[in-house]
Parts: sequence; C-alpha cells; structure tokens
Amino acid sequence: MIDLQRLPAEGLRIEGTVERLALEDGTVLSDLAWMLFVLPSDKDVFLEVKGKALWEGACSRCLAPLDRPLSVFAQFLGSGDPELVARGAHTLGSQDLDVVFLPEATLDELALVREQFELQAPMRPLCGEACKGLCPVCGKNWNKGPCQCPPESGQGPSAFSRALARALGGIKLDPEP
Repeated sequence: MIDLQRLPAEGLRIEGTVERLALEDGTVLSDLAWMLFVLPSDKDVFLEVKGKALWEGACSRCLAPLDRPLSVFAQFLGSGDPELVARGAHTLGSQDLDVVFLPEATLDELALVREQFELQAPMRPLCGEACKGLCPVCGKNWNKGPCQCPPESGQGPSAFSRALARALGGIKLDPEP
C-alpha cells in the first residue's frame, strides 16, 4: 500500500513481478512484470504504470485456449477533487492527462496495475480472423470440420426464434402511466 500523503518530493518508483494474476473476467495474466511511478503534484498525484505480461484466455467464438502478449503504458493524474475529476482531463506541464478519482489516502499498487491490464485485455479475442466458432446445436468446433447437424438455411425459424416470437407477442405495452 502506498501512502499518498507521505510521498517523497522526487516521487516513488515501485517495481514488481507476479507469476500469475487472475482478472475479473476469469482470464489470467502470467509472467507479469510492472513498474509504477507516483509523483506528488500539489494536492494530486501523477501516476505512470508500465508493464508486460502474457494474457491467457480463450477465443470468443470457438473457446480454444489463446495466449497473447500484453503491454501497458498509462499516465494519468489521481485526484480527490470532484471538480477536477468531473472535467476528466488536466494539463500538467505540456502533457494532457486523464484524471481518475482517488478518494483514499492510500493506494494499492497491485490493484492499480491489475486495473490497467484489465483495460488493455482483449474484449472479444479470436484465435484467427477466419474462426468459424461452435455449432449452436451440438457444440462441435467448426474450425475442425463440419458437424452432422442439419443446416438451418432453407428451413423455417428455429425453435428458439419461435419461442421468442411467442414471448414477445404476449407483451402488452402501455405507454400511459
């Protein structure tokens, strides 16, 4: 934990490594190495986060395991001033910085590093641009060949579509209170 009210005038540099770190979405960072620089600036603090890790997740279409190198470089201003935070940006010297709200007098450096990596993690990663995904009926990975399910093209609506249409048809909208 960093005490933001007792920072040295020259700032504070902290380096760290973590072998494995779980992210909120269930993915994992491995071989995480990071550096954090915290510099007091009037009542606020300048923060710089640099780091590298291997992101371990899964393809969002076919669910195959997927590893991606991930790097982070972020600079921003931490402030407890609600007006400064509401503006969202601040010029410090010649640099335009995003402003984040830091209401506490202490800062958990690993939580800050984790948050920065979560912001850089892929949202819908694909194992390849041509990934075909999984069959919605049997779950077979279409990248490894076709399944034995009958094709849906040429047929009427699926059972799910028919059930959804019935459910939506029963909704009565009354815009008047």
